[in-house]
Amino acid sequence: MGAGSALIFSVVVNAAILLVFFRFLTQLAMVSPYNPVVLATLKSTRFVDMFSRIFPTLAKGRINIAAIVLLLILFLFKVWGYSNFGKGIEIFDEKYVNLGSSVVGLLLGTFMAVTESVILFCRYLIFATIILSWVVMFTQSRSPYIEVIQELAEPLLAPFRKILPNMGMIDLSPIVAFLALKLIEMIMREISIVLLATF
Repeated sequence: MGAGSALIFSVVVNAAILLVFFRFLTQLAMVSPYNPVVLATLKSTRFVDMFSRIFPTLAKGRINIAAIVLLLILFLFKVWGYSNFGKGIEIFDEKYVNLGSSVVGLLLGTFMAVTESVILFCRYLIFATIILSWVVMFTQSRSPYIEVIQELAEPLLAPFRKILPNMGMIDLSPIVAFLALKLIEMIMREISIVLLATF
């Protein structure tokens, strides 16, 4: 397949993954469905509703199994496509070109690709929260975009707030969460190298 087709495939599949993952997180974090950003996401991911007729939604609507299944399918398709285009796929900074040549390689590659993407998304989300907290403090203004990002980050930061001492206006939970994610990323990188060494 040509470079142009490979680029189109990459853009389409990554955009679909981002939209479905964002929808899953908004439900998990119980972000208000009336937020304009969430409304736009729901409208653009109506295809998830077709899977919802097959797969249940758990935890009082917070865990959308249909979105999880669709995400796994999209990642599987991504790993297979990248392998067959000949360009390979980078997972934890290592490039693999033969993951699509076997079922085991495809499944392991998909699992590690999902893991890496979740870690990176959470890390960027926390970083955005840190920046936006300063923006809100100095401008005293909020927008639907800021509200969504802060609400999405809350489930990640809440466990750390429970174990950290109360320091008034100083919130160390984003920094600690960021460092924890970095540690998890380092561990998963080593696991990924071992599991995918033969590919």
